[in-house]
Amino acid sequence: MAEGVLYDVAAGIIGKAGDLALKEIVLIWNVNNEITKLGETVSIIKAVLLDAEAKQHNSEAIKLWLKSLKDAMCDADDLLDEISTEALRREVMTRDKKAKEVRIFFSKSNQLAYGLRMGHKVKAMRERFDEIAADRIKFGLKELSEERQVRYKAREQTYSHVHAEAVIGREDDKKAIIRSLLNANAKENVLVLPIVGIGGLGKTAVAQLVFNDKEINNYFELKLWVCVSDNFDVKIIVEKIMECVKNKKPKDLEMNTLVNDLQKEINGKRYLLVLDDVWNEDREKWLRLKDILMGGARGSGILLTTRIKMVAEIAQTMQPHLLKGLDETQSWFLFKKMAFVEGEEPKSASFENIGKEILKKCGGVPLAIRTIGGLLSLKKSEKEWLSFKDNEFSKISQNESDILPTLKLSYDYLSSHLKQCFAFCSIFPKDYEIEKSSLIYMWMAQGFITLYDKTKCPEDVGDEYFMDLLWRSFFQDVKEDELGNISRFKIHDLMHDIAIQAIGLEGTIVYSKEIDIHEKTRHVSFGDTLYSSSEIPISLYRARRIKTFLLPCQPTYDSIRSNDSTYSAIVASFKFIRLLDLHNMGIKTIPSSIKKLKHLRYLDLSENEDIEMLPKSVVKLYNLQTLKLSGCSTLKELPRDINKLVNLRFLEIDECWRLTHMPNGLGQLTNLQTLSRFVMSKVRIDSVPRSYGELKELGRLNELRGNLSIKNLKQVKDAALEYKAANLKEKQRLDRLELNWVEEDINETDVGHDDMSVEDLQPHINLKALSLERYGGVICPRWLVSLTNLVEFKLYSCEKCQYLPSLEQLPSLKIIVLYGLDSLEHISDTERDNSDSLFYPSLEDLQIRSCPNLKGWWRERRVSLPSFPRLSDLTIWNSPQLTSFPLFPYLKTLDLIDCSLKQSLERMMINNKTSGNLPSIASSSSSSPSTIVAPLSKLSFMQIEEALPEECLRNLISLRTLYLDNCPLPQGIRYLTALHYLKVRNSEVVDLSNDWDEMEWQGLTTLLSLEFYELPKLVSLPVGLQYVSSLQNLQISQCHSLIAIPEWICKLISLQSLEISNCSNLESLPEGIGALTSLQTLNIWDCPILLKRCKKQIGEDWHKISHIPNLEGDLEKEPDEEEPNEEISDEAKKPACQNWDLIKAFGCCNCSTTQQLTH
Repeated sequence: MAEGVLYDVAAGIIGKAGDLALKEIVLIWNVNNEITKLGETVSIIKAVLLDAEAKQHNSEAIKLWLKSLKDAMCDADDLLDEISTEALRREVMTRDKKAKEVRIFFSKSNQLAYGLRMGHKVKAMRERFDEIAADRIKFGLKELSEERQVRYKAREQTYSHVHAEAVIGREDDKKAIIRSLLNANAKENVLVLPIVGIGGLGKTAVAQLVFNDKEINNYFELKLWVCVSDNFDVKIIVEKIMECVKNKKPKDLEMNTLVNDLQKEINGKRYLLVLDDVWNEDREKWLRLKDILMGGARGSGILLTTRIKMVAEIAQTMQPHLLKGLDETQSWFLFKKMAFVEGEEPKSASFENIGKEILKKCGGVPLAIRTIGGLLSLKKSEKEWLSFKDNEFSKISQNESDILPTLKLSYDYLSSHLKQCFAFCSIFPKDYEIEKSSLIYMWMAQGFITLYDKTKCPEDVGDEYFMDLLWRSFFQDVKEDELGNISRFKIHDLMHDIAIQAIGLEGTIVYSKEIDIHEKTRHVSFGDTLYSSSEIPISLYRARRIKTFLLPCQPTYDSIRSNDSTYSAIVASFKFIRLLDLHNMGIKTIPSSIKKLKHLRYLDLSENEDIEMLPKSVVKLYNLQTLKLSGCSTLKELPRDINKLVNLRFLEIDECWRLTHMPNGLGQLTNLQTLSRFVMSKVRIDSVPRSYGELKELGRLNELRGNLSIKNLKQVKDAALEYKAANLKEKQRLDRLELNWVEEDINETDVGHDDMSVEDLQPHINLKALSLERYGGVICPRWLVSLTNLVEFKLYSCEKCQYLPSLEQLPSLKIIVLYGLDSLEHISDTERDNSDSLFYPSLEDLQIRSCPNLKGWWRERRVSLPSFPRLSDLTIWNSPQLTSFPLFPYLKTLDLIDCSLKQSLERMMINNKTSGNLPSIASSSSSSPSTIVAPLSKLSFMQIEEALPEECLRNLISLRTLYLDNCPLPQGIRYLTALHYLKVRNSEVVDLSNDWDEMEWQGLTTLLSLEFYELPKLVSLPVGLQYVSSLQNLQISQCHSLIAIPEWICKLISLQSLEISNCSNLESLPEGIGALTSLQTLNIWDCPILLKRCKKQIGEDWHKISHIPNLEGDLEKEPDEEEPNEEISDEAKKPACQNWDLIKAFGCCNCSTTQQLTH
């Protein structure tokens, strides 16, 4: 139980006692009087609790009294919960029995004996509280009440504004750091720049500003972010870097393997690595890590944030950036944003002066300013501010290097219910990304959420708690999902320190099995992967009142293989547990003894791939609110008596691929708020077994929220009645709905039934995302255009669909995905009704894939083509007939495969010439004047299969990545002055020997990486390439006509990585390769002739490459390891010899190659 939360715990006990006293079973047991008296005694104590908690710091006696009270309250809460659970069990058991049978059930001797035993326990507990209550008198405590303050609603409108401008006064710091990182005169390949400053100054925020800056994005090929925190373990840091590179956690590898894998990813690349929150003062550890990272291309940088100057001195290769506090003006600006609603700033000078006096003690530290400003937002009058300044705030010692006392004061001012919610977060590791919805259900499991308004549900109250803590800066770094809902967040490490201080002995994170866990610990989590029960500290089993067992650090992508003893030991030891997390523990079977965990509210068994069945006894967990089973891919069915889980609110069963049906009775769980998936049986409607739940189970579940996916809908005549019974139209809290029809052959008699029956699947108009998969109708449902809040619309494999609704009528639509629509010829069949309105005003992402008969956007030919005002991402694959298409001037990514949009591109260029440039939609929404942009001037990524016209290329001033598939290099490529990555691949026509190419290549002044892949006619590298002095990486793969690398390669002075693979006729390397002093990595594989010449020590070309630090691929093999080289057939050599005249004309070969070819 965290510091300062007894008031709320007492309120919870009083509430439980009041509810229990009215229960029939309690009356039968004749313990209702004792329970009532217990509640009354706790009420007497509660009245003086706030005063006692305020005075305990000056009185050891009061502190001891509160300690004994805390222990008693924990025990009382468990006792009342046990009685409540027993009452609930009997209600469930007798629900369907007749009155006579119920009387017989309750008259049995064992029932009476249980009641007698409970009566003794309640009486003993009541007497214990009587003694505690009597002791309160000698302390002279006053009766005080707590005002419950949840104020985030009043600030909702200003929250996003403040959040967007949260980093105030750091523009100069950002510019200075960027200048240092882009220092062209740096001597080292990899710069190390520390940012140094005390906690809460915003070092991480400044690093984020730099990390996301456009200039940084354009300069670095690879960007990585790792939070290091207290534990500077080189292996763990390397694992984290690899996770950033690969977007998945590496398997448990040996250090050498990890280092090799990492160096393959970063060597020769210009990278930026942020090491956030470093505390290491051990020089040897730093040098070990630094050595691993030194293979980056020249200009690479490591940005390191730390509070300690010694850390900076050990790591730096240049002067550290010392971050200072905000100045007075910046501090006051931020403070006002937090303390006042916009327009309600203080008018009187005296009020403002009080605020500025308070501000002085914040020392310009943004975190302190935000938290104190948020605290004072609850105090409206000048008198309240003056009282705060002269009393509580005056007791804080002013220490520039320590703002914890200031932050602790903001915790002290939290209401009791918020204190325990925040303190609970201490069991997540520092810098951990916490899932918001899971945290709220964890709070519920612990009983932290109290419903004073019975019309509200605990999920909504928990959301209010979360938003209140977020506003007060206890939470930060929120992330939103694609629908705009907050999904994840973090806690600042200083705030995390406050949470640890508040929870005290009752919460701990286990990093080693040697840790000594206190017997009064209630909440435990593991700071690393838990593989088996052998890694659980023995001391944990002495803490018999454990309520939380959390595994936040289990791997996300790899499955653990363990034994089931872990689970059995926990079940046997922790009978009071309320939150049990065993996800990805390699569990195969759940023991039936799980029913003994009668207090359990939250059970996470997700990602245990080998669980096939849950035990029948799981339905005896009557208090269970949250059940997570996602990723249990072999789970065959849910428990048949699932209707007994009367308190279940959250059931997550995504990726349970072998589930064949839902159990009958699921619809009785009317408390259910989240049901991620509903699987219908694939058998015919008239053949469904009675134990299988039909779609009508959803009929009463009208409180469902979040995501719902319905699988195996049927394309048959009788479907309409079943669809209607699902009552989707009444589920107004659903955000996302996925409708998936079963894959089956459709009888001729059933054709067209989907068109009619789908109308009965109409959702509520609040829906934000809709997906239809394998829908068999010709026309999309008519109700779709009524979903005016829709943000995302997806159609998958709807092969018969010919007509789409008027999607442009949906003003909020941001994402459209059309995939596998074989019969679709046009997207819109009507002219626009209102030409004055914006065309698809919110659309940002459009994906069209595998629509082989799609001809155009409109059925009728259009004279003028409208433009998408916000479309930034366009992907069209395998739609070869598509020609007519709206204009897309504001794109950032364009991905076209087996599709031509030449008409639209040419039209945009014509419009640009006749009507001038376009206003920028992004800026026109602001109060500032619109900036002018040229069509496609924002495009940064493009993949195409046909060369664009030269006038179009002139506009591509932001293009960084270009993939050319099966098309020649376009004339005008010299205009791509921002291009970093170019890949030319899969072309039978590209030979790169155009007589204009020399001038074209000279324009690519920023090109960093170039790849030639599967170009059978590539005889020689283009001569103009020698002028691309910025090039750092060159890859040549499956170019079988390539015979030699030219001598002029020595002019590529920035080249750091050269990879040559599967070029079977490449015979030698030029002498000029020895002049490439920047070359760090040479990778050659599947080039048998070349490899023979490059053999270590003995090959004819060995002297040319022996100086290169990293020789990879087949070059890594020792001579005796290499496979015997096969002779290249005459047929394989033939294309190379045919092109010899071209090679000779370009002067690309060295003498030795020439001699070999002329013989």
